[in-house]
Amino acid sequence: MCSRCVRIALLCSALTVLMALPGCGARARAPRVDFDAERRATSAYAVGPGDVLEVRAWKNEALSQRVTVRPDGFITIPLVGDVLASGRTVMGVAEDIATQAAKFYHEKPVVSVEVAELHSYRVYVMGEVSRPGEFTPRAQITVLQALALAGGFTRFADPDEVVIVRRDAIGERRIPFAFDEVVGKGDLRGDLPLQTNDTVVVP
Repeated sequence: MCSRCVRIALLCSALTVLMALPGCGARARAPRVDFDAERRATSAYAVGPGDVLEVRAWKNEALSQRVTVRPDGFITIPLVGDVLASGRTVMGVAEDIATQAAKFYHEKPVVSVEVAELHSYRVYVMGEVSRPGEFTPRAQITVLQALALAGGFTRFADPDEVVIVRRDAIGERRIPFAFDEVVGKGDLRGDLPLQTNDTVVVP
C-alpha cells in the first residue's frame, strides 16, 4: 500500500474514533427518558420547612389549625403532638394526623391538609440565560416558566441541549429538555414540573 493510502486510512480511523466520542461530530443522541414517570414523581408537592399548612378536620375545631413547618421538619397539632411534615406529601401528613388522633376519639377523624403558603420551594437556572440564579416562586413551575423567570436565552444558548439536574429519592440524573420539541413541535411532555432544588442548565 502506498504511503498516501496509509495516511488516508489512518485519518479515516481517527475520524471514526472521534465521531464515536460524546460531543464530537454529530450531536450525541439524547438519553431515553420516561417523561410520564418523571411527571408522576413531581405531581405531588413535597412539603418543606417554612411552608404553611392548613389542617382541616371535619367537625373537629380542635384539630383544625394553620401551622408552619418548623426547621426540624415537624408541625405541632393539639392532642396529636408533633407530626413529621418535611419531605412528605400533604396526603401523607393528613393520614398521620388522623391516625395519631384516632386514639383520642371513638372514630378516626377525617382530616385534610393543604399548602396555604409555599416558602421552601426553590429552583435554579444556570448558564446561558439573561438572569441566572436561584428562584423562589410561590407555586410549582415548569421548565419553560423557569426559563422565563431567568429572562430567556442569551444569543449564545443552545436551547436543544438544556438539561434538568435532579436529585431525589431515585438518585441523581440529567433529564434532557429539547426546546424545539416542546415549543416548535408542541410536545409538552418535556415541559416537566420542577421539583424543589432542581437545576436547569442551559449550555
